[in-house]
Amino acid sequence: MAIIIIESPNKEEKIKKYSGYETYATKGHFKALTKDFITDYENYECEYDFIAEENKKRMNFIFSKCKNEEVIIATDPDREGYAIGFMVYQTIKNIAKSIKRAEFFEITESGIQRGLEQAIDFNQSNFKDFEAFKARSVGDKLVGFIMSPKYMNILEDKNTSIGRVQTPALNLIVEKEKEIEDFKNLKEEEKVNYKLKAKLKSNTALEFEIKSEKIYPNKKEIEDFLNFINESKKAILKEINLKQNPKAPPKPFRTSQLQEKANQSFGFSSDVTMALAQSLFENGLITYTRTDSNALSLGFINEVESAFKNETWYEKREYKAGKQSQAEAHEAIRITHLHSFKECEKIVNEAIKKDKDKDKLLKLYKLIYQNSISSQAKACIYENTSYNFHIKAIAFSVNSSKLIDKGYKGIFENEKELYDEEENEENSNTLDLSSLKKEEEFEVLNYEIVELKKQTPARYKESNFISLLEKEGIGRPSTYANFLPILLKRNYIELEKKDKNSFIKPTSKGIQIIQILKEKDEWITRAEYTKLMEEVLENISKGQTSYLDFIKSLHEKMDFKKINEGKTPSAKQIDLLEKLSKQQNKEIPQEAYKDIKVYNKIITELLKNAPAKPPSEKQIALAEKLAKEKNLELPKNYKEDYRICTEFIDKAFKKNKK
Repeated sequence: MAIIIIESPNKEEKIKKYSGYETYATKGHFKALTKDFITDYENYECEYDFIAEENKKRMNFIFSKCKNEEVIIATDPDREGYAIGFMVYQTIKNIAKSIKRAEFFEITESGIQRGLEQAIDFNQSNFKDFEAFKARSVGDKLVGFIMSPKYMNILEDKNTSIGRVQTPALNLIVEKEKEIEDFKNLKEEEKVNYKLKAKLKSNTALEFEIKSEKIYPNKKEIEDFLNFINESKKAILKEINLKQNPKAPPKPFRTSQLQEKANQSFGFSSDVTMALAQSLFENGLITYTRTDSNALSLGFINEVESAFKNETWYEKREYKAGKQSQAEAHEAIRITHLHSFKECEKIVNEAIKKDKDKDKLLKLYKLIYQNSISSQAKACIYENTSYNFHIKAIAFSVNSSKLIDKGYKGIFENEKELYDEEENEENSNTLDLSSLKKEEEFEVLNYEIVELKKQTPARYKESNFISLLEKEGIGRPSTYANFLPILLKRNYIELEKKDKNSFIKPTSKGIQIIQILKEKDEWITRAEYTKLMEEVLENISKGQTSYLDFIKSLHEKMDFKKINEGKTPSAKQIDLLEKLSKQQNKEIPQEAYKDIKVYNKIITELLKNAPAKPPSEKQIALAEKLAKEKNLELPKNYKEDYRICTEFIDKAFKKNKK
């Protein structure tokens, strides 16, 4: 019997059922960088430790189960998941009988079996992926530990943080606000362009309007032009250009595209979308949710072909991962198995028995269903016609457009969420002008000056901000959902609701921090620098550069300042130090008052030896009740030490379950 180790406990039951193997979950990251995480500034060796005692107990239990067993590490198929798996591997490599690496892209019977069949020996996996993870985690924490305290002091605001990724994201928002302010400060005449409109009448009494091709920058020029042409009462149709314009169906969803579309259609924030998508994935309904690929597996493409090849809208389409992708093996987000659209609600209800967000889950599942099927469909086709006129040899025109083949738009006609609400159908003239003939003459009934107000630059919508970050190379699919919540928490931005849309507006604090950063540490605000670092991380995975090169280059930007350098304990920390040292009759060295590192070392020891806190009255009562019901002996000191009391209660409940 093998043992499978995964991340999410929500997947344990299904993976155990489909594989037949005992399955244990790490519950995500179980180790994190310590407070003084860099142990050696020559080679930037770092230290990870268990996040909490609870994590340590759970993982030691899992490690104990691995002794002399065949272990399959199947943490999530991305860099973060690999790092969790690597930490498991490092711990059990000398006690397990064998260790393999598997990747599950869909939690279905076939997906689990495929992952197990393709599993490789863990020591043949790409250890450089862990080096890339280490570079990212150490680099981000280095920036946070050095830069954030610096700007907390400058702003005199503890709710301040600087990040390698969050700060350039904020800079984009602030730059857009500056663009808006610059436009507002223009003179009114600078905000307007002009065209000339002419109303025509045909021999058959058909009336329609045409506009000058040339745009005029000010009122004087357009009035001079009107004076020049005003006496001309004849227009000649010189050209008719007809062109078919196919519009391809939406590509299968990448993470950023799903987040954008769910926000646009339902108003879901990025973090809400990812939580819902994770639930759908863990219940076997969709493929893995953190992906930068538009590709679909050949198996799924063939399955859709078998089901829909006789439909008039069907067209087989293959998609590549895309230039932005850093993981060719990943698929786009798609449904895991075919069924009719009418069965969506039934499928979701059967897979997810209890969930307070079932309505939202159904909406998101339907959206992914529509996208998965529509990606294998014909383009919709518009017929665009442009009519080009001459009045006194000056070019005027009018355009018309009509949909002649619905293509993918004909599949889900009553489900509008899939399609872009702001899509320009190019139908600038609703009149049927097909009767017009080349070289035909028309009477000019009148002329009119048309104001073309320049569009005020708009703030970024919450719905399309993720796509902007992806385009700018800021962040990865695993982190997109975190940006806006962090910026909101720091009071750097606020969301303004207008109709169905939410617009991102920087606060005065957000504007201020970017202004100060540009004076003192301009590099951290630049998307180009963050994009370059993301590329370096990928090159570490490929073995083309090293962890040390990445960290040294980043640390140099901060003048090689050491973490916690010059930092002193706060007044509250000193109070705790003195209280504990007095209780334990320990002498405090003077360095502990001046150096946070010395303080941390001493306080850790003092806390370890500190007298235990007593449990609450409710905990004592519960322990005594369980002891009586289960005929168990109460442990010594259960009333004095909450840890002893809690441990007894936990064991009593476990005994009860058995």
